[in-house]
This record gives sequence, C-alpha cells and structure tokens, in this order.
Amino acid sequence: MDISGESHEKKMYREGGVMRHKRALVILLAVLLALPFPLVGIGNGVWAAGKNGRYYYNQLGSEAKGIYDAMYSMYEQGICQTGTQEYNLVENGHISSEQLAAYGGKMEDIQKLLGTARDAFYADYPEVFYVDFSNLSITVSGSDESGYKASLGIGRKQDYFVEGFTDKQQVQSAVSEYNKKVSEIAQGAKSSSQSVREQVNYVNQAIIDNTEYKLDTNCSPGNSGHVRTAYGALIKHESLCEGYARAVKAVLDSMGIPCVLVQGTYRAPDGSDNLHMWNYVQVDGAWYGLDATANDGMKGGTDSGMYLLADSTVMGKNHTPNGVMSGAGFRFTYPTLAGGNGDGSEGGDGSEDGDGSTDGDGTDSSDEIDSEGYKTVFNQDELVVKYKDGTGENENVGIFLVSYKGMG
Repeated sequence: MDISGESHEKKMYREGGVMRHKRALVILLAVLLALPFPLVGIGNGVWAAGKNGRYYYNQLGSEAKGIYDAMYSMYEQGICQTGTQEYNLVENGHISSEQLAAYGGKMEDIQKLLGTARDAFYADYPEVFYVDFSNLSITVSGSDESGYKASLGIGRKQDYFVEGFTDKQQVQSAVSEYNKKVSEIAQGAKSSSQSVREQVNYVNQAIIDNTEYKLDTNCSPGNSGHVRTAYGALIKHESLCEGYARAVKAVLDSMGIPCVLVQGTYRAPDGSDNLHMWNYVQVDGAWYGLDATANDGMKGGTDSGMYLLADSTVMGKNHTPNGVMSGAGFRFTYPTLAGGNGDGSEGGDGSEDGDGSTDGDGTDSSDEIDSEGYKTVFNQDELVVKYKDGTGENENVGIFLVSYKGMG
C-alpha cells in the first residue's frame, strides 16, 4: 500500500491497509514535507548547534524523537548526500518491531509521527538543503510471526534530492560552497563587533544584500528547487521568505547564537494575510523577532530595520505565528518575545525556559489564549481540550479543539 501526498507546507510556501496479522506486507509511507517546507555530515561541517540546539526536537514525544534521530544519523553519516541510500530504523535502534506492530492498521498515526519528526528536524537543521523530504519514504515490512522491519529511503521515487541536485558529487560541491559562505558571513560578523546584537545586525544585512526575493515561478532557470532553502539565499542569491529565514538561522547557528524558525502569516500593507516564515533570535537572555524578508523589502527606506530584533509590540502588529507546520497536525510552540504578555499574540506560543521543551505532546501546558484564539480548558494525561467562541448562522456557538498525544 502506498500512502503519499504533498505536504501542507510545500503547498503553503508556494506563496502567492491495514497491517494485517499473520500476513507480510510492505507499506510505503511518504514522509509529509513542510516545503521542499528541513542539519550535513560531520566531515562536511555540522553547523547547527550540534545536538544542543534542537529547539523543536525537545518538544517531541519519544517515538517521534526516534525518527528524528534516524534522520540526524542519515545526515551525520552522509547518507542523505547519496539521495538514494536507505537507513534501517529497527536495526539502528530508532524504533522497535514491537512498536511497529502496536500501530496495527493506524496508518494515519504513523504518518503523523513521521511528519512531526520531519517538521522538527528540518526546522532545527536548515543546512540539509539538498533533501526533499516529500520524496523520503518509510518502508515497513513483516508480520506478527516474523516481526516487523522499517527503513527510511526513496520508496517509489527515483531519489530524495531537492530539484536541482542529481548525484552525491554535486551535493558535496554545493555543501562545500555553502559552508564557505556561512563561514564568511559569520567571521565578518564576529570581526565587526563583540556585541551579539551588532553581530546579528551584520548577519541580517549580509543576507539581504546577498539575496533577491524571487518566487519559484520567476526565478532564474534551474533555481526553482532552491528558492525555499538557505542554499538558494546564500549561493543562488534568489529566495522566498523561507530561504531568507533558513539562511539567518544557519549563520547564527554557526556562531552559537540561539535562533529558531517561525512560520505563520504576515499582514501586507494591502491588508492581506500571507503565509510567511521568519526568525526568533535570543540576545542577552531575551527573544526578539527578525524578519529578513520584510527588512529586504523595505531596504533603503526609513523602516528597513523595523523587524530587526523587534519585540512583541512591533512583531505583533503584522506577524501571527502558527505552530502547526504541516498536515501532521502537531502544534509546536515558540519562544515568548521580549515585551510579550503571554496572551497568544506574537511570541505568546512560547515555552517558558526558552529551550523548546514542552510536555512532548504538542500542546501548551498553560490556559492562555493561543494564536488562533483557543483557550486550554482541560489538560491532563495527554488529553487536551481547547475552546473558543464562534458564531453560527442563527446563534453564538462554541468551538472545541480536542487532541490526544498531540493528535487532533
């Protein structure tokens, strides 16, 4: 049985079965991608803050962490750079045969598990710019008698490369060029000032000076697969908002400056709400917003630094974060911005300790109003019930949102 489909984010960032007992089977599950909406091998320079800067990893449950760790191993060992090599999840201890058997015919649950792990991994590691996770599948085979096996690989696709890459040698060359550019900007920032704030300013300016905002429909030939990636912004010099944000995170990660990706909507001057991605950056223990895309759009104007280490008062005017990154449905939380009141406005989804840690079920442990207007009215034993007022055709109605173990 082949279960696949384009992820919510991949569509979003264009902008503008049964496991039968006593019978073997093979299930190909496409890992839902948040873009082409995702850190490279040790021999090629691991930029992200290693295993210590995993902001979104810290929010996952144990099984999703296992899948995330498998993706990290594929990255660290250079397997991702092959575009085709498979990785055995059971043999490498990331998931057990018993865990697979326990899912039975709950294919949607497995999809959500994989999609959630993927969302967190690529949000933590923007430097895996050469993998299109919508082409990465998990193959599950076996039976109750023989046990179950699972591996990550190409499934029925030709490879799991981002469009524009075709072989390992090409990827390695791109990684080398990318790492050199990241290092160049980072060193320039460090040389410019000892102040972290000034270093962040330098990185923001270097990236917008290096990048031109382009859609996948009007970019240069051969660049459409790259405009959502840090590679597109830093090397190809053309990018959507996602590429800007991933480039900012990649450089700041290399400098040891805490930075996370945030997705949601941005209200344009014409009043329209557009799907968007930006960053939160931690300076002197406090979190601030940074939107390099918007700053680039206002370049040369009096407001060109409006979204450069901005507090919640500024960011809350036009930016609305949404912790649901894909159709997997897991709700991630974001740090609370300086000046925030924890009311679910800009930055109000955040965790108190700033490291991304939550209860591991994709829910907020507080009863504050979230970014979509829901208030948590019950939260116990991983069962969460949220409520907000709504309006029906003839009378006022209430809307409840119920989730168990992060699944709605």
